Amino acid sequence: MPFLKEFIINHNTKIKLWKLNLGELDYCELDAHDIHHLKSKKKQIAKEQFLAVRKTLQLENPSYKIRYDELGKPSINSDINISISHSNFMVAVVFSNYSKTGIDIELKKSKTLNVQDKFLNEFEKQKNEYQPDLDYLTMIWTAKESIYKALGIKGVSFSDDIIIKNISNNKGEGYYARGKEKYKFDLFYFLIDDYILCYAQSNN
Repeated sequence: MPFLKEFIINHNTKIKLWKLNLGELDYCELDAHDIHHLKSKKKQIAKEQFLAVRKTLQLENPSYKIRYDELGKPSINSDINISISHSNFMVAVVFSNYSKTGIDIELKKSKTLNVQDKFLNEFEKQKNEYQPDLDYLTMIWTAKESIYKALGIKGVSFSDDIIIKNISNNKGEGYYARGKEKYKFDLFYFLIDDYILCYAQSNN
């Protein structure tokens, strides 16, 4: 299965989701820059994810070219901002007019239970949803990863600098605070099969 679904967040933002079918994509439309990066990837699944991102961009606009800054944050040759995520056989790309926008998709895995102390803070542990529950933990993780991508800065502590609140009805709030920098993020969740996708945007 190629292109899977499109989610319209608002008139400024949409998400495109691709489900991999291994071997269905080829390299013929890649430019020299992308071919160089593709060859650096060792695992076949990583190559397939890379190709799916390019195909998704092409579906949106054939003229789009993607590049990355020194922190690995992607951008395209447009005023539109993008964020990218992939997990196993799912690839997600968000296109948005918001300057601080991030996306993360994760396949629910039991190992998240084992690393929860690395990204949870005391506030999040005290919430009623915390059992610990794998869905809740994955929603917290995807939210923090989305905010981290939206910020595009070094040295962010998931447990100390980002707090997730008020998760309900597939929405939530995220707060980043370090020094004088403070941002509030609106969170949007989508549950697809065994995956959880979170999109974060800041109106600051």
